[in-house]
Amino acid sequence: MTTNREEELCSLSLECAIKKVVVNFYENVDFNLAPQQAMRPGGLMLTREVLKTAGVERGWRILDVACGIGTTMITLVSEHGCHALGLDLSDKLLEKAKTRLNRDVKRRYMTDLIRGDSELMPIRPGSLDAVICECSLSLFPDKRKALKEMVDAVRHGGKVIITDVTIKHESAKEAGGMAAWCMCIAGAETMEGYLKLMKESGLEVVYAKDVSEVYDWESADPVIRESLQGKIGYAVLIGRKP
Repeated sequence: MTTNREEELCSLSLECAIKKVVVNFYENVDFNLAPQQAMRPGGLMLTREVLKTAGVERGWRILDVACGIGTTMITLVSEHGCHALGLDLSDKLLEKAKTRLNRDVKRRYMTDLIRGDSELMPIRPGSLDAVICECSLSLFPDKRKALKEMVDAVRHGGKVIITDVTIKHESAKEAGGMAAWCMCIAGAETMEGYLKLMKESGLEVVYAKDVSEVYDWESADPVIRESLQGKIGYAVLIGRKP
């Protein structure tokens, strides 16, 4: 018979294992294979649309959670005049982000890279105008905790911007295992599930849209297309902290 403490430790151990596998996977991805080095559905085109929809303004302090190699940070500074902070759990990805920022951003002083866990962010409460998390909330084992951290980090009236994989049919999760976590599927929610999480985190959802058309199924591997087309989608969700 296991105690509650043992169950808690087991849960924490599983969460740590998931994080390690996901970090290792993305550290070994060749981002040069992705258009504009944006490894997510919709790429930078969707990012630009989302930032416009969210009403991002020049001078805003914005945190990119799970920033990877800094692609969105470059866009925030170069195209929107924002102060961009990037948080990631991977030292290797942060080093790549640093190299790209030094090369591609003229106002390097407007950026800052932070190694940290999305579920325990080293960010001063209320110090940000917005947080953006693209195709990454689904990778976090404890989404409620991660969202709470995001909400705590933004000022009143600030925005939390989420884009992510959605589950349209439960059979999408049949593959299971760590590979499904790395593909943003095992941890994905339905659109309704994400909305519920955001509202429970204290956000007023001001925008929610299914943008599943961003998937390029014709170019996908036939096996992946056969197993996932129509079963997963993609969504943009924007919440406002009252």
